[in-house]
Amino acid sequence: MAAGRHLLLATQDLREVVAASPITPLPGPSKGIQGVVLHQGEFLPVLAWGDLPGCAGPLAPHPVLAVLRPRLAVPVERMLGLVDTLPEGWVEPENETHAWASAEGALDDLRAALLDPERLVNLLRRFRLEA
Repeated sequence: MAAGRHLLLATQDLREVVAASPITPLPGPSKGIQGVVLHQGEFLPVLAWGDLPGCAGPLAPHPVLAVLRPRLAVPVERMLGLVDTLPEGWVEPENETHAWASAEGALDDLRAALLDPERLVNLLRRFRLEA
């Protein structure tokens, strides 16, 4: 659960889950990135959910950060589990609202989206080029 949305993360895209630490804002505007945290001796950019299409800002404080393989921290409000394979019946998002997801569908009785780190990083690069 992040930014009021149910999300799936593929296990191969997840590096680790760590306790959230104070975020240091970057100087100047940086759409899509709310700042950085110091993690294992390196600065790690932290995603700004509110800047993504189809997302609101965090609805609750994020107690953990999901660190993705492309070295991006994703604030997470709550983790229920991980998936190794995509559930049946999931489809490609139909519009740009979920430009950061590779699939969406139902998980039990909840609507969810599969976070795609490559698409997410490409979207953040596009934000940087548009600035």
